Amino acid sequence: MKKMIILLILFTAVGSIYSQSMSTQKVTNKPVLEIYYTHSTNRCAGCKAIEAETIETLNKQFKSQLDNGEISLHVVNIDEKENKQFVDEYEVWGSSLFMIKNGDKKSIVDLTREGFATARTKPEIFHATLAQKIKEILK
Repeated sequence: MKKMIILLILFTAVGSIYSQSMSTQKVTNKPVLEIYYTHSTNRCAGCKAIEAETIETLNKQFKSQLDNGEISLHVVNIDEKENKQFVDEYEVWGSSLFMIKNGDKKSIVDLTREGFATARTKPEIFHATLAQKIKEILK
């Protein structure tokens, strides 16, 4: 009888600790911003600049968020067979730069136009635009 009471107390305590642990995990989950840069195998100078300037912006202004997983960058070659499902899902047909917060595909932020307009010839404007959008999304 004493063993059953001790086991019951032990299971109750472990269950309580587990429950508290799970509720803490739910509260501390951070929003994740996924940034996708897509391109084909043959790339122009503008395409290459978008990728390079995006990486530079993230490394200079959002390094800690990259390191802790709050932001992730995915560079996707749309011509590779292993990316076909991604290409179909997002209906990607060329170079693009877009962001998704918390996997919500309904609220995609597309920066492709801004990328082609500024990444190669006015990188400081591109950096500022990208950084501003990221900060807005992470609020």
